[in-house]
Order: sequence, then C-alpha cells, then structure tokens
Amino acid sequence: MMQAVREFSLEAIQPNLRLIQTLESIEELCRSIQLSGHTQPIHVWFDGWHFRIVDGEKRWRACRKLGMTIVKAVIVEIS
Repeated sequence: MMQAVREFSLEAIQPNLRLIQTLESIEELCRSIQLSGHTQPIHVWFDGWHFRIVDGEKRWRACRKLGMTIVKAVIVEIS
C-alpha cells in the first residue's frame, strides 16, 4: 500500500535524541539537498502528542540547518 507524502513544519516533528549524527555527514547531506532538493521524505509516527522521527533523522537535521521550514514526511503506524 502506498502511503501519502505530506508536508510538515519542521517544528511539528520531534527528533530522536538518542541518535548521534556527525556534523560532517549532515554537512554532506546539506550539499546534496542544496543541489537536488529534498526528494526523499522522512518517516514519522504520531505518539498521541507529537510526530516523532522513525527514519530520516539526518535529512530532518540537514533541512533544519539549511533554514528550511517545511519537510516532506510519511506517517507510519508503529505497533
């Protein structure tokens, strides 16, 4: 089943604070997004209060570093 891609405010999505990303890897992704745009949506789930990142933490951080305010995301079900 294909899931719909939606646009979310970066502020509406909570990062996974346990994941550690290197500044170098985020900088590299920033360059890629500047060249090609943000093409691959992140995956989030709703915990009842917030949308939380399941996949795409580095993309979320790169978009934020670039000053973007909107990110593409797919809502997934967690069981």
